[in-house]
Amino acid sequence: MSDSTPGKRRAEPQQEGSGRKRKDGSPTSVTMELEVLDCPVCYEPLRPPIFQCAVGHLICSSCCGKLPKPKKCHHCSCESDYNRCHGIEKVIGSIQVPCSNTIYGCSMKTSYYERGDHETTCPRAPCFCPDTSCSFSGSTGMLQEHFIDEHQWCSTKFRYGWCFYTNIQEGVHVISGEDDQLFLLNIVLEPFGCAISVFCVQPHDTDLKFRCALSFNFWKNNSYHAQSSEFQVPSTKLSDGLPRDCFLFIVPMFYLDEDSKVCVTMRKPSA
Repeated sequence: MSDSTPGKRRAEPQQEGSGRKRKDGSPTSVTMELEVLDCPVCYEPLRPPIFQCAVGHLICSSCCGKLPKPKKCHHCSCESDYNRCHGIEKVIGSIQVPCSNTIYGCSMKTSYYERGDHETTCPRAPCFCPDTSCSFSGSTGMLQEHFIDEHQWCSTKFRYGWCFYTNIQEGVHVISGEDDQLFLLNIVLEPFGCAISVFCVQPHDTDLKFRCALSFNFWKNNSYHAQSSEFQVPSTKLSDGLPRDCFLFIVPMFYLDEDSKVCVTMRKPSA
């Protein structure tokens, strides 16, 4: 079958220097339609323990335990017990496939049946540019470069637990931690004042949550105003653009002028 067949998933060929070699010393490679490694009942990747009927039809352990007639093959109706198939388990365990986020910089390879588990937590999974006229997607590192180089959004590098100031100007401000964790500070000017929100940009929501403290002070004509707030930073991969319903800090318009700044302090989550 041609390698260009659409819709087919293929196993990663063996790297040079591994596996069996031809008589001339050159390595061989193997191409396989990965669908044959899926359970024919639930269509999920086969993973040990794997069972087969007397004829050789395969089934995963989960589906094997759910068959209405345990001694009858789901495929050929052969009357027999299902037995463990150690040979297929060894073959499947030896097939290494790349993460689907390879194009975003992930170099991880796993067994075929473990790829889905890895991809649910892969740090290189894509996030998205929230600009509605832009279709860019990439890892958070790629996204940060895109924001700065392509959209010319201002950026700040910060240390956790240390405050920094940013001008209260409408738009998106890129802020990144000393560990390169990416955040966006979004400022929207409304008739009533300035609404500020902060987001953690990451492909997967985790139990470890960052916190942000914002404060604003105003002195003018013997008038003084101060306000502060600390909150948990929501996570987003920006697939639906910038979240619009979580403005966490509002400065009244009366206290704003062209030199207004907000003080920002980011805090790392406790382990």
